[in-house]
Amino acid sequence: MGKSIESMQNDLNILYPTEGFVFDTHTDMQNEFIEKIRNHGIDDALNWLERVKNNKECSYPSELTFKWEGSSECGYTFEISKNPDFSDSYNMVCEVPSCTLYNFEVGERYYWRVNGGRKNSFYTKNNSVRFIKIDGALNVRDVGGNKIKQGLIFRGSDLSTNYKITETGKKVFLNILKIKTEIELRKEMGDETVSAVGDMVRYKYLPYRPYKEIFEEEHRTGIKNIMEFLSNEDNYPVYIHCLGGADRTGMVALFLRALVGESDEMIHTDYELTSLSSYAGDITEGADKNGFRRRNSDYYTEFLDMLDVYAPSEPLSKKIRNFLFDCGVTNECIEKIIKIIKDDTESEKKMVPLS
Repeated sequence: MGKSIESMQNDLNILYPTEGFVFDTHTDMQNEFIEKIRNHGIDDALNWLERVKNNKECSYPSELTFKWEGSSECGYTFEISKNPDFSDSYNMVCEVPSCTLYNFEVGERYYWRVNGGRKNSFYTKNNSVRFIKIDGALNVRDVGGNKIKQGLIFRGSDLSTNYKITETGKKVFLNILKIKTEIELRKEMGDETVSAVGDMVRYKYLPYRPYKEIFEEEHRTGIKNIMEFLSNEDNYPVYIHCLGGADRTGMVALFLRALVGESDEMIHTDYELTSLSSYAGDITEGADKNGFRRRNSDYYTEFLDMLDVYAPSEPLSKKIRNFLFDCGVTNECIEKIIKIIKDDTESEKKMVPLS
């Protein structure tokens, strides 16, 4: 006779991660880049990045491999959840005594078990940025993780033209991130009507142009449409993208971060993190000669200079609110967005992981 379920549970020995382990969701390169920006400025950080990057996709998060030992005739059922009772858990069947996962939320405690056995837990570092990996997409990040709730707004590359989401990527999109709406920001994509992920995701076409063009009437109307769409809680979680998730997408992320009161330093650094992606190797608007994004580029500084008239010498939080008013966005709309996305549980995180 085969072993009982209880016997198989007792036979398993958890190897890794051990109870109380703290996992860094950032790679060493990501930590080094953010730290250099913080301590030495963007020019020094990008000079370093140019030497070590080698056109690699460096925007993916760290992976965590779970390991255990012990035989099981029926394989292993792995469960992981942020809830100690394993409600809303993610489950997978493993043929070998290990599995590898990524896309963890930052600053969280996770619980995991195998074959319904003993509960184990670990923590993720309280990082300021949550990098995301979606197979077939690039430059993906959760806009949350600082003063915005995680799991509501994701930003990244397109999914169907230059980059094509894979079946594995679709599973992450739907089952891990649980995205309900894909927001397309490119004006040239007006004929698209269906999400590349499938009918389970709503496709919303909300085009506009970034940088200095954003101050033109047509594109101010585009921003108004985006903000009004984001004021409806039923549309979340959302995935916002243009081509590479850098310029048009970056401006929307900037607006949302400013509305919840993130610091100018945090907002500028978020814009520059696109430099970690292999998409940054393309010479497009907003990029320097190496394809990197930097806060002192002509495109970005021109945008900031034009924005300054809305609240001279004040933080971006005040400038953006006044600009949105000028676009026709109402205070009621802004307050609805803030109520949906703002995370009031903690103060703004540092630009490097907490030890």
